[in-house]
Amino acid sequence: MSVFDRLDQMASNTIDTINQTPFILTPMLHTPNGRGVPDTSREVIEAKGVFDYVDAAYGIELGVRKSYREANDLRALQTGREPLLSVARKYFPLSAGEPKQGDIIEFTEKPDLPRFEVVSVLRDGMARMSIRLVHIGSQA
Repeated sequence: MSVFDRLDQMASNTIDTINQTPFILTPMLHTPNGRGVPDTSREVIEAKGVFDYVDAAYGIELGVRKSYREANDLRALQTGREPLLSVARKYFPLSAGEPKQGDIIEFTEKPDLPRFEVVSVLRDGMARMSIRLVHIGSQA
């Protein structure tokens, strides 16, 4: 293990210690156009990560109709926030056990947050992964 790997691991542990939010990841199995059901072949994972809403700008295509030579314009007229969860890879030692699109994430110590569904998982190349989420509402 190189010195940079060790330093990255130390920084990741410090980030988790200060900003951690416990969550439960429930693996789901989806069929095309069907509802998801819990996937019994993968285990439910209780872990800790850093949850935050990050700013997101959404492009809206504006048609320019002055002449045929001018192209359409893509501007960020709408801004919003996107839920993001940063998790240490130590909770997912095998790549087969990593979160997949459609898995459910619930935050146990923050009842004001709704349940989330995993949209995508991006590795940072070192000790953490970034999980993009989408709101799916409450359990009721």
